Amino acid sequence: MQIIRISDIHHPRFGEVWHLYQNSFPLCEQRTLDHQITAFKADRFHLDVYLDGETLVGFIGYWDFDDYLYIEHYAINSDLRGDGWGSRILEALQKTAGKTIILEIDEVVDEISTRRLRFYQRLGFVVNPYIHPLHRYRDIETEHQNARLVIMTYPGTIDPQTYERFNRDLGEIVMKRDEQLQTNTK
Repeated sequence: MQIIRISDIHHPRFGEVWHLYQNSFPLCEQRTLDHQITAFKADRFHLDVYLDGETLVGFIGYWDFDDYLYIEHYAINSDLRGDGWGSRILEALQKTAGKTIILEIDEVVDEISTRRLRFYQRLGFVVNPYIHPLHRYRDIETEHQNARLVIMTYPGTIDPQTYERFNRDLGEIVMKRDEQLQTNTK
């Protein structure tokens, strides 16, 4: 497995990754292309792409804060799901992170969300008790607009102060647009 880091939309693999991104998340959970360009300007943002030979396996878009990593988006090529790639990619990140990893999943309400929860639990992620709203990237009406997310962390739970800092970082840094982000980077 090869890992490459994409740092702008002009990278030769970006189009393929962007296509996977657009097909993996609901529209309200997707950045616009302009908002993605803004994220690339932040020193804290990383987009790591995983390849098997020339085949795109998947990607992780994450933010590297002082004492935690926040996985913003994570997707596996639909043709390769079920082959263990998702676990291998997350395990590789867990080995190199050196700090707490935070991610969000949908509330557990059906078989799909239950499988997603169990997948992360098998990798050592734990559920935290915080009620966390969905932060929408786009102001569009959706059936999920009042959704609450489950906060999962590795290797253990986070204290309320860390959660509050994460939630603040999410609103003030991760979700900001170009003119706002410039004052909030490292």
